[in-house]
Amino acid sequence: MRKSALAGIGGIAFTVLTIVAVVIEHSPGGNYKASDVEKFLKHGHRPVVFVATYMAYLGVVGLVFLLTRLRDSITDPTRSTAFWTLSVAGIGAWVAGWAVGAAVPVAMGIGGNSVVVAPTVTYVLFAAGYFTLAGGAILIGLALLILVLSRPAFPGWVRWATLVGAAGAIAAPAFFPFGLFFIWAIVIGVWLLAGDRSPAPATA
Repeated sequence: MRKSALAGIGGIAFTVLTIVAVVIEHSPGGNYKASDVEKFLKHGHRPVVFVATYMAYLGVVGLVFLLTRLRDSITDPTRSTAFWTLSVAGIGAWVAGWAVGAAVPVAMGIGGNSVVVAPTVTYVLFAAGYFTLAGGAILIGLALLILVLSRPAFPGWVRWATLVGAAGAIAAPAFFPFGLFFIWAIVIGVWLLAGDRSPAPATA
């Protein structure tokens, strides 16, 4: 399978797996409600949190393939290195944030009913996890800005779409603009899968 097609599948898989993971995990985001936290920590729901975490991490693998292909489109070695450094740091924070958000139900699943955590603490840990993940998204968004400024041999609409995706990632702490980043991953994934015509030179 050619590299662009693999990256395209990765971009699509990243978005689909992440969204499904978020939906089935049903985490206590938004306004604080003790009932939401109770449902999140319910014994029968803990295995779902494990499954959602694995799905999210598999999605990150897809993101790695996508970002690797985009890195190869940057001909300047310095900008390519900066892009990849920010991408790797962002992915690391993304994974860490998801782990922190799922820490309490996972701990209860491992330790049993003897593990007791106040609902407010669970909510704070989830919020900390989300903002760690959002920090990773900001770094990835900055990497995408470097990509756009490097003027890769992409169609104009792809560069503009990447700029919008970068803005959505950078605005991740505000939550709602974050969706633009996932839409971008789908759009770029389809474009790469369909067969982009841009060169992908090897970087130093």
